[in-house]
Amino acid sequence: MDVTIEKDRIVKLAYRLLDTSGRLLEERSPENPYEYMQGRGQIVTPVERELEGKTSGFTARVPVTPREGYGDYQPALVVDIPRATFPKGVELAVDMKFNTYNEQGDPITVRITEIRRDVVTVDGNHPLAGLDLIFEVRVLDVRAASNDEIETGRPGGPPLAPGSSQIH
Repeated sequence: MDVTIEKDRIVKLAYRLLDTSGRLLEERSPENPYEYMQGRGQIVTPVERELEGKTSGFTARVPVTPREGYGDYQPALVVDIPRATFPKGVELAVDMKFNTYNEQGDPITVRITEIRRDVVTVDGNHPLAGLDLIFEVRVLDVRAASNDEIETGRPGGPPLAPGSSQIH
């Protein structure tokens, strides 16, 4: 009997993430699947909602708006920082990510978008912010979570550190 997707079940997916023009932004194959725990916010809400109650083999094409996905693009999250603020000897590069804190003291991940002689531009927006997206998903497997997985809230191990990569 097939296991259905419900809260605290481990779901293994293959997916293609596209923008609305059909450009491929990201892909996870059956050989390199994405695994998450249902009901824990580890995948964008529209996909999690679409998969609820489904079983292995289910496929769907799920539209995701910025509001339900990665948020609207916020120009205020693009900031120029004096190069001298960064530790000496650290080699900076465009697309380098690092964790910092916003003005409210909340942890955020920022990405370097430009490096000039005395100024480094960082962007605190998620790289997919402001985009209407389409997730093409295929459920590869669904299983009950172990007690350890339920306790940690993650498939197969400890929780992700703040700012770690996940598709939600």
